[in-house]
Amino acid sequence: MMFFPRLLIGMFATSTVVATWTYLATDSFWKSLAWTLLIFIIFQVAYFLFSFALFDKLWLKRTEEIPNPAEPTCRDGGVSSEGRSMTL
Repeated sequence: MMFFPRLLIGMFATSTVVATWTYLATDSFWKSLAWTLLIFIIFQVAYFLFSFALFDKLWLKRTEEIPNPAEPTCRDGGVSSEGRSMTL
């Protein structure tokens, strides 16, 4: 499961490393800024895709849990048992 604060800390830490590394490799503030912005965009797209996959998986799991139509249910949605009456 993804936790947003942990993701945010990791994203900023990685972006700082990329910015520093790029600046030391190129000696250009603007190239460093461009690479850092590119990393932010990649992180945002990846977070969206992982979130979509997680929600899709949870949604499919819920739809697979279809109640058995052969079991009678009470008005409140509970399954009737031998000790409970189906009438009010």
